[in-house]
Amino acid sequence: MRSILAKILGLVLTFNAVLWLFVLASDDFVPNAIKYKKDQISLASILYAQIALPVIQDETITDFEKMVVISQRFSRRIIPNSEWIKIYRFEAEGELDEWFKYFDGSAVNRRAPIVVTGLPNELNVAQKDEVNLSDQIMATMFNAYKYVVDSQVLTEPLVARRARFTSQIEVLDDDQGSYSLRVLTPIRDGKETVGIVEVQDTYQIKNAYFGRNAVRLNLLGGISMISCLFGLSLATSIAFPLRKLSRRLDQKLSPDDLATQLQGFRINSLSRRRDEIGKLHGNLVKLTNQVTDLFQEKEQFATEVSHELKNPIASIIAYAESCESQAAPDTEVIRKMKAQAVRMSKLVTEISEAAVVDNDLVTKKRERFDLSETIGEILDHYEDVNEYPCLKFARNIQRRVAITGLQDRWGQIIVNLLDNATSFTRPVGTIRITLKKTWRHGVVLEIEDTGPGVTEAATELIFERFYTARRGNAVQANASGLGLSLVKQIVEAHRGEISVSTSELGGARFVISL
Repeated sequence: MRSILAKILGLVLTFNAVLWLFVLASDDFVPNAIKYKKDQISLASILYAQIALPVIQDETITDFEKMVVISQRFSRRIIPNSEWIKIYRFEAEGELDEWFKYFDGSAVNRRAPIVVTGLPNELNVAQKDEVNLSDQIMATMFNAYKYVVDSQVLTEPLVARRARFTSQIEVLDDDQGSYSLRVLTPIRDGKETVGIVEVQDTYQIKNAYFGRNAVRLNLLGGISMISCLFGLSLATSIAFPLRKLSRRLDQKLSPDDLATQLQGFRINSLSRRRDEIGKLHGNLVKLTNQVTDLFQEKEQFATEVSHELKNPIASIIAYAESCESQAAPDTEVIRKMKAQAVRMSKLVTEISEAAVVDNDLVTKKRERFDLSETIGEILDHYEDVNEYPCLKFARNIQRRVAITGLQDRWGQIIVNLLDNATSFTRPVGTIRITLKKTWRHGVVLEIEDTGPGVTEAATELIFERFYTARRGNAVQANASGLGLSLVKQIVEAHRGEISVSTSELGGARFVISL
């Protein structure tokens, strides 16, 4: 039973089986009723022994006269249900039925035997057809219940001679849906046993069971039916949607165009659900969309890298051809070739760094660290190596702001943003760093400068790969345009947001929110 459907149905069936077994095992009505009836006939047999004792002790009358007197005393007018009573003269030899009987209640009012005539076959068939499922279930339950009760109440057949000193009692099954109870009680004259009182009774277990449990078993059957239907409904509502998801996920992908093949994962019937299955479907849709975006970004990145590398390669080729056409090497041409080679080297290094960042964001374990301390250490370093006396760093950092993430990558965020601000602000200006944590807005990091600022058009492009809008003093040799793109990638990997706007200082204002 590997499928969820089979497991849920198995649990429901097990629950119902345990429920029915509990009802069977916990119903002690019949054992208690048998015990009560045994106590009643035991007390009655003692009373009957006391009634018969004076007659049996009378030695002036014969046994036949004693039988007449006892029969009068145990007539049905005096003692109801006397047909269940027998009184024997105790004899040391022979079986109980061979002993002399002073009284035999079963022989007093014998009637002509009742003749049972079978019904025509047509009627019998009709009656059989009328047996419904409920009766069959109750009959099956009764057989199981009787098996349990038999082990509790049935006894071994009694031995008559053992009743010479103490009462003997037996409970036997008559195979007709009832129990036969019999008690033998000694009639003692001092230390001598002079007679035996036998009292019999029956207990209709089948009638008692059906009369007591008909309504309860019907109710229990209804509960079982409802639980089975509910379990089936629950199982289908869980198993079938999961099978749909499994079939949708179990598709072979070719390496040609993975992004296109992963699109269209959404299943409309599951997207409308508001339970855990709907959430699972939604998360899988998000996951496939992220994988699709990742493949598309990789393809776009490869295209952009190819484009960026073409320009320096073309320049190097052109400079090399120029050198070949000259008799003596031109120092300026060689310098330009070297500059283009350095640019290519830096570009390849940053592309490699971008790949490392991708790997770290996926595989490295994230830990809790003090962001305030990390920013403070980086600012201390920038102030130590600052070559511009008129370039100031203003800090407003709240202490002990801790976050969970990759500390090295957050250090890279700070370094890239400070490098960007420094390149646009130098040689004169101010760079202000603010870190605060509030209950409402969470962790907010702001880096502002007094540089030329960001145009409205540039705010849409500034985080794109290889984008640069440097001019004047902001021109930086061999700038690749990957710094801010990496910053955005790392921030979003930590479930944060980054935006750029115009600062109160007049320059750019980068805001990171977590």
